[in-house]
Amino acid sequence: MGTKHVLITGSPDRVASLAAVFTGAGIEPVALAEPGAEAPVIDYYVQLGVTVPARGDTVVRRVHSFLNDGLLDRFAVVERVLPVLADDAVVLLVAGNLPAEVAVPDDQAARLSLLRVLAHAMRADLAPKHAHIHVITGERTDEEIANLALTGATGPKALLHDDNAERSYEDWRIQLLGLVHIEL
Repeated sequence: MGTKHVLITGSPDRVASLAAVFTGAGIEPVALAEPGAEAPVIDYYVQLGVTVPARGDTVVRRVHSFLNDGLLDRFAVVERVLPVLADDAVVLLVAGNLPAEVAVPDDQAARLSLLRVLAHAMRADLAPKHAHIHVITGERTDEEIANLALTGATGPKALLHDDNAERSYEDWRIQLLGLVHIEL
């Protein structure tokens, strides 16, 4: 059995401290490879949030910059990671993009919903692989995050409620298509 690899993206200070925990567990942290470069197979991927400075003179503009530079940028990072994930990779999408200032309204449920959409999109792109993709809350310690990734431990408040977490993409697609209702 070869060396297992973890890729951690997000806030640089948190990436470094979480990488140290994985290293202590015998998992080798790797950096996100440049496009076109040879990359190792990733067994564990942890995507942390980043602090996003709000820009703009209006609340609408500040919310736009927060979503675009924070939550939506996470989708672009995942696009680069998908090709190197192991068939049975464990992926943790850690909630944590928070507005840097109080002047930007925060809707935690909406932020978590966007992460769940990202999780579903990952499952769709990885099908028929059976990667384990979860959205978890951001107040976890580095040790808790590593433990969730390495052991799949669950318990009170370990994982956010995600009744689609272990469903196949086909099950999720059938459920989604059964609920389609478009209003213009």
